[in-house]
Amino acid sequence: MAISAVTALVGAGTAAVAGTLGTFTLLGSAFLGTFAINFALGVALNALSPKPKNNSGANGGYTVNSRGSALDHQIIYGKSKVGGAIVYDEATGTNNKFLHRIIAVAGHEVESFDRLYINESYIDFGDIDPDGNIPSVVNPDGSVSTRFNDKVRVQFAYGTSAQAANTDLVAESSHWTPSHKLSGIAYMYVRLKFDADTFPNGVPTFTAEVKGKKVYNPSTGLTAWSDNPALCLRDYLTAPYGLEEASANIDDDLVIAAAAVCDQTDTIATTTRYTCNGAFTTAVTPFNFLSEVLSSMGGSLWYAQGKWRMKPSYWTSSVMSLDEDDFRSSINVSTRHSRRDNFNTCLLYTSDAADE
Repeated sequence: MAISAVTALVGAGTAAVAGTLGTFTLLGSAFLGTFAINFALGVALNALSPKPKNNSGANGGYTVNSRGSALDHQIIYGKSKVGGAIVYDEATGTNNKFLHRIIAVAGHEVESFDRLYINESYIDFGDIDPDGNIPSVVNPDGSVSTRFNDKVRVQFAYGTSAQAANTDLVAESSHWTPSHKLSGIAYMYVRLKFDADTFPNGVPTFTAEVKGKKVYNPSTGLTAWSDNPALCLRDYLTAPYGLEEASANIDDDLVIAAAAVCDQTDTIATTTRYTCNGAFTTAVTPFNFLSEVLSSMGGSLWYAQGKWRMKPSYWTSSVMSLDEDDFRSSINVSTRHSRRDNFNTCLLYTSDAADE
């Protein structure tokens, strides 16, 4: 089907170009044919290439708290600051004093929540008390504020398959029950206590720095968190939201070699050579995702002999030296072309009067 589409576009493009340039007969038919085919192929490839989406729920994941009836799951590789999808709101208490909100941040198990942001102010995970209360936050200017103390409670679920429903929400809600586990979904449960002075602009935005998905490492046989681009790429190739390839169809020898290169620390900057840290949603096309992950290690991915193979960019020592003795023939330099070689075909027309 793709070949037929390209053929049709090439034919249409050739006709269009020929119709436009048909009067320039001195340019020659060979030049016109080449130009027409190249132009049409460009049109065809542009039409067939996938177009990246620009909304916040596509390539870049959720950067704020998004609301919708059918939002895409977010996937986090490495560590990234992300928002999430609002999946539940409920008001309870006298005069609806409390707002309960659940924000799903990932459609898989995550390693940890490291820092919570309330608008632009933040608190590290270790400074949140065991009940989820926020004693103080660090403001963008570096000052410390206690304005959210006793006004905000935040609790986290890591998205395990065996996680239970949030007990505090079950106890305070009229609708949330022990059956509402959100298995396999990492989320933040936020309870806000109404206070016009604390929330003059309404409900704040909650985002978090999250260490994302645990990925399989074929060199160790273990599944653990990693920001190694080769391991993240392998995970996407086998994941249900990715290409869902069988592990037997992945060349793990090359994955192990690529991961080793990415983990190298003997670089000029004395940092890990390549890392992959970011989020995306399941709305992203495989082409866009693979291109972005490959760019993080300057690498390439190809399918050959029934297996997916990958390779990152890295310097290797030369294996051969070439000099003039290796030339197949002598070098010829042409400094100018004669005028008669500057065109391919010249068409001459004669009038009927001349024929008579």
